[in-house]
Formats: sequence, structure tokens, C-alpha cells
Amino acid sequence: LRRQRQMCKETEQTLKVHIPAGIDNGKSIRLRGKGNPGYGGAPAGDLLLKVHVGERPGFERKGTDVYTTVNVPFITAALGGEAKVQTLNGQVMCRIPEGTQSGSKIRLKGKGIQVMGKAGVYGDLYVTVQVQVPRNLSEESKRRLREFDTSTEWLVQEEAEQRKIACY
Repeated sequence: LRRQRQMCKETEQTLKVHIPAGIDNGKSIRLRGKGNPGYGGAPAGDLLLKVHVGERPGFERKGTDVYTTVNVPFITAALGGEAKVQTLNGQVMCRIPEGTQSGSKIRLKGKGIQVMGKAGVYGDLYVTVQVQVPRNLSEESKRRLREFDTSTEWLVQEEAEQRKIACY
């Protein structure tokens, strides 16, 4: 054991390392011939670097797919429209379909992480819609919402009946 310790000299080197796009947390990169020298004049071994990929606030990575959340006003969710969505490479406008419910997921194809070793191939970005409900409504706004509620009550009941039929 003493002889082995004497043969391994500590040296400091600065190395330039290529980190492939799309590498996942915990993967290793092998640097051939950059490890400790071999015994009896044998060539140096390999140096293995374990990669730690930092997290980005507001995003969750699962493989090459990325998950995020977007807040959408109540009116946009009800009537449809567009919302700005932050991606890993900037903002995009995302179409919000009419009648979107809180918790709905929208897939943005090709807006995720690059597949390692495949240039131009990307995972997807999944956006969970969180509907913002107004808090401080005026009395007039409350009255109009109540009118709307009573005028659409039959629609909600009809949809519920259709779901019952579809489930059995």
C-alpha cells in the first residue's frame, strides 16, 4: 500500500472538457489517458467526471422533456386566446383553447432538451395551465357572473349527464 501511494503523485492540471448537449444528471464523461499513470511505465488511466446538471427555477426536467406552469387569466381560459410561455430559450406565444380548465396540459413539441448525440432532435415542453380567478370583484361584476352562472347552469348539467353516459 505504501508503494502505491508513492507512485501516485498529486498534480494539478487545467483541462478543457466538452460537455455534450442534453447530458443528464449523474452521467459520466471519460477523459482517456488523463488519469493516474500506470504501473511500471504503463500508460495513464482514464479520468471519469460525474456531471451535475443545475436546476433552473420554474422548470422540471424528466429525461429530454421539460415541465413548467403558466398563469392564465380567467377570461382567456374561458374564451380562448394566447399566453406568453417562458421556454428554456426565451418566450413563445402559446394558444389557449376555449374552455381550458386549470390543470390542463399543453404540449409544445421540440421545446425541451436536446437528445444527447442527436443534433436537431429535442424533447417537448409540457405547460400546465393555472387559471387565475379574480379576487376583488366589484358588485356589478359579481352580479353579471351570477347571471352568467344561472344562464349556463343547464349546460353544466347536460355535460355531466353526457359524461355519465360515456363512463358506463
